[in-house]
Amino acid sequence: MFIPTRRARRAGIAALAALALVSAPARADVGSPDHGADPLAAAPVKRACPDTSQPGMVTCLALVRTDVKPLHGVQPQRAPAGLGATDLRDAYRLPTATAGKGQTVAIINVYDDPKAESDLAVYRAQYGLPPCTTANGCFRKVNADGGSRLPRADSSWAEEMSLDLDMVSATCPNCKILLVEADQPSIPGLGKGVDTAVRLGARYISNSYGGPEAASASASDFQHFDHPGVAITAASGDSGYGVLFPATAPHVTAVGGTSLNRAANARGWNETAWSGSGSGCSTRAPKPPWQKDTGCSRRTVADVAAVADPHTGVAVYDTFGFGGWQVVGGTSAAAPIIAGTYALAGSLPANGYAASVPYAHAGRLHDIVEGSTGTCTPPYLCTAGPGYDGPTGLGTPDGVDAFRAGQAGSSRARAREAGAAHPAPAASRPGVPHGAVAGGAVAGQAVRSGGVPARTAAVARTAAVALRPLANGGFETGSLAGWTSAGVVTGVTKDHPHSGGYAALLGYPDDPKKGDSVIRQSFTAVRGNRRLSFWYNVSCPDRVRYDWVTASLRDDTTGATRTVLPRTCTYDNRWEKAEAPVVAGHAYTLTLLSHDDGYFGDPTSAKFDDVTLS
Repeated sequence: MFIPTRRARRAGIAALAALALVSAPARADVGSPDHGADPLAAAPVKRACPDTSQPGMVTCLALVRTDVKPLHGVQPQRAPAGLGATDLRDAYRLPTATAGKGQTVAIINVYDDPKAESDLAVYRAQYGLPPCTTANGCFRKVNADGGSRLPRADSSWAEEMSLDLDMVSATCPNCKILLVEADQPSIPGLGKGVDTAVRLGARYISNSYGGPEAASASASDFQHFDHPGVAITAASGDSGYGVLFPATAPHVTAVGGTSLNRAANARGWNETAWSGSGSGCSTRAPKPPWQKDTGCSRRTVADVAAVADPHTGVAVYDTFGFGGWQVVGGTSAAAPIIAGTYALAGSLPANGYAASVPYAHAGRLHDIVEGSTGTCTPPYLCTAGPGYDGPTGLGTPDGVDAFRAGQAGSSRARAREAGAAHPAPAASRPGVPHGAVAGGAVAGQAVRSGGVPARTAAVARTAAVALRPLANGGFETGSLAGWTSAGVVTGVTKDHPHSGGYAALLGYPDDPKKGDSVIRQSFTAVRGNRRLSFWYNVSCPDRVRYDWVTASLRDDTTGATRTVLPRTCTYDNRWEKAEAPVVAGHAYTLTLLSHDDGYFGDPTSAKFDDVTLS
């Protein structure tokens, strides 16, 4: 019987690369920034909309990949490039079924896209979403006054429109969509569109544009974005450290950006702050009462985040000036994702502001702890870390509980929320200024959802610190005592450990066995612990596509998971070190995994040793 060679299976096609040099929009920078390289300089992207420096004018914040060959129409045999609707719902654990039914999400944009409805139909058909048309009452297009006389068509802003429509569809496929088209890219015109959307009954409104704060944020401009009982999202920007309006409006939910990749961890995804995510401190807007960070006396950006990096961008369908399927990024993608998530949650404070809701449920988000938008003072304004930070705010959606007002949520969510309410002292947490805690709660004032003090949960966690130390990290018991194991084969070996007499061995070193070999351990970081590290030695003659070794660390207190060792497959037989920051008082689960696809001749195994907290 003929068996194809492994070499034949590995044959691939080289990717094309086309670099479009672009200029960054004007920014109002605050603090002591060192922006470094333009986050777009090495990316094969172009801005969908022209830049502007005119006072009161804005640009859209969509970034289009230029190295993706467009495909036309529904693709039954292959998925379009980029993250699709199913990917986004999986990464953010968004509900399907009837969630969002009856809710209306408004998209505020500029000029007209005459193919908006027909292009939307192709996107929704591609991912099996229910039709959303004018005929069935799901889709409606109006001008900024609410009338039917539409502005002139424009292919640049049409790309932004397609991105917004597709992201709302992906996150909330049962929602109705109201598209409001202003006649010019100005804050007064777009702000009037926001007021019109509220008047027409929309309670979830997405804004994927921005301009220089100093030139845009007049007293009258702020009023357009001040609507109690309505969730208004605004993209934070695509040029790294620095802020834009209307993201700095105190009553909107400012949405930052992340890089999102599939990963071999408990979540199935790895997410870090995107270097282009707008972040920082406003020079004009007052601080809303729910923000408690102490390094910025005015409004801090962002509040939450979602995928925005064009390198891990989303699939978008647009045929007005474009060839069909595109891969698009920018915080223009993140803003409608969060608007759709609010709509899925379906519960807003009747007389309060939706922007405050995630701050009451910070533990129900994926806390993003890696990545930076530049160098600044204080560092948390531009560097991701445990708890609140500028690039990603409180984090990204982990279901919809964080966006639901007045709901207790699941017991799992309540436990995580209690953990987020009592983090480690600020001095031990990178990226958080002195006096601030995760979720914006001031030390000594943390409460659970509904106003119940979380002191009992804090006491329980304190007791857990003594009960769950890291055990047998050097495997010098000659066994896996303290660890749980699963999969094909795990154990210990005396063959060239990193130190001492033993190391953990995952997988067969001489015989491929199909499946995963896994060991994991749960522990609690104590005072003084700031970093987890371990040594690994991989024997993997295969390529990453088929065999690999990886490691992930889940923060059981917040629910966030990070990849400590990305999928690797080397045949160097040498010891290398991996490490990740930890927060004192938080409980963690470390998972070490070796994967072998079982083909004969290419056995993969890995040794791990000296797992320590320091």
